[in-house]
Amino acid sequence: MRSLLITLGLVLISFQVSAAETKPLSDADRESIARVESYLNDITTMQANFLQVNAEGQIARGTVMINRPGRARFEYLPPAQILVVADGTWLVFHDKELEETNRLPLYSTPISVILRKDVRLEGEVTVTSVEKDGGILRVNIIDTDEPEQGGLTLVFTQRPFELRKWLVTDAQGSTTSVTISDVEEGVQFKPELFVFRDPFYE
Repeated sequence: MRSLLITLGLVLISFQVSAAETKPLSDADRESIARVESYLNDITTMQANFLQVNAEGQIARGTVMINRPGRARFEYLPPAQILVVADGTWLVFHDKELEETNRLPLYSTPISVILRKDVRLEGEVTVTSVEKDGGILRVNIIDTDEPEQGGLTLVFTQRPFELRKWLVTDAQGSTTSVTISDVEEGVQFKPELFVFRDPFYE
């Protein structure tokens, strides 16, 4: 269960943001948000390596595959025994070691922000702040109706403009970082990669 909870940090984010921390967005902020939306909407398929570090310093590595809209796959390298699959409807967490599988509606999770067919950082989600520092752009996002239920910080390099990292923070203030590298776009994936078949029921 411990490994499953660590993995949940990738997509289920409890990210407390009070009204006092939410500042009005400037015109420059809105230009940055539009740039992020355009970048994400231009992605059809993407594959990358990821490095995940949680608040306790535990490290996990693996490969993430994204096939927009609605599909993603996180394959963790050993010793982690985790597989996460978004199939367009469900987000499936499979712990091979515990022989345990959990499913959540995909579009109730913050990761759906970047998997939607038409990415818009407004309406159902709210950008609480945009930060620029040393060639890095950070966009902090929460759920509009239930800000305490989930949130996401996307981190981009500006030259070139590319997604490089996301940060998740739980209700207790513990932060997990996920850094991606060796990014490839336009990758051809087999459709079955985004369909979870439970090996214990086959």
